Amino acid sequence: MTSKPERRANNFTVLRLGLALAVVLGHFRLLNGVASPSFPFNYASFAVDGFFVVSGYLVTGSFDRDPHLLSFYVRRLFRIYPLYILVVAVQTLILGAIAPAGWAASESAMLHYFAANAVFANFLHYDLGDGALALLDTPGLNPSLWTLKIELGFYLIVPLIWVCVRRFGAGALVAIFLVSAAYFVGMRSLGHAELAKQLPGQLQFFVLGIAAYRYRAGLVIGPRMASGAMVVLAVAVTALLGSQPMLLFPILVGALVMVTALRVPAFRLSFDISYGVYLLHAPLIQLALLFGWYRGDWIGLAAVVSLTLLLAVLAERLVEAPCIALGQRLTQRVPLSLREPVNAA
Repeated sequence: MTSKPERRANNFTVLRLGLALAVVLGHFRLLNGVASPSFPFNYASFAVDGFFVVSGYLVTGSFDRDPHLLSFYVRRLFRIYPLYILVVAVQTLILGAIAPAGWAASESAMLHYFAANAVFANFLHYDLGDGALALLDTPGLNPSLWTLKIELGFYLIVPLIWVCVRRFGAGALVAIFLVSAAYFVGMRSLGHAELAKQLPGQLQFFVLGIAAYRYRAGLVIGPRMASGAMVVLAVAVTALLGSQPMLLFPILVGALVMVTALRVPAFRLSFDISYGVYLLHAPLIQLALLFGWYRGDWIGLAAVVSLTLLLAVLAERLVEAPCIALGQRLTQRVPLSLREPVNAA
């Protein structure tokens, strides 16, 4: 038996937009070569962690309410892939247009770049390899794409994790959290920071979202106390951004995200543009840096944020919303013989 859908008003939409804008602020300094930006530009890493916590909650809830593998994967595919592949295609065309050797000479490299990024393997072809982006501090057109393969990996294993949680309870969650945290710290101590950021290192954040979904009924706290807790947790997370102590920091991030999303008085938004903001901002910053249009002041930041928001609204209206609706219609047509739920008894 699956849980009933969450009916209480929540802040997930506005929270995701806030996290996406935190990434924009961070990249506005980081992509310009500022290794340790000051407040309020120092929350990009926290925001990515927060996104993973949110995904843990929402994606698990989606599967729990309709635990049919084919339907679940179709919905997830139509949620993230249409806008993603459109962004990859546009990036490929942009890289071909600015290639030093010219468009015709770069066709093979463009094809390899598109093919690799189309299957979320951006680490294989970060650019065309022609040096066009060599002057950038981060020589890639869209440094944000690395998280999408992690998100996809999580989608693939959610059904297995949820079966384990339904069968073994909190013990499964604790075990996954500890193993993930140990992997993350171990890889970093060995000098493999990039590997530490991949799966299973990031499962420690996803699993906190899963835990929050599993035990959401137990989070009994009034709006006023929740608002106070949000402030205290935000201060604690800010104080630990530099050190990020093992176990403690992820737990604080998870607590802050869940209290804000579920128990702080709801602020409703009629649109959800966080995914577009996340995908579209970095190429704008990189191209501005490449062509000398970048301004590191508040006017430059306002320009980047405004253009990102505009493009994200268009993307949500023209790509995301129609494709999500199409995915939902397709799942309704899945033959009953293919819609057997995963046994989570």
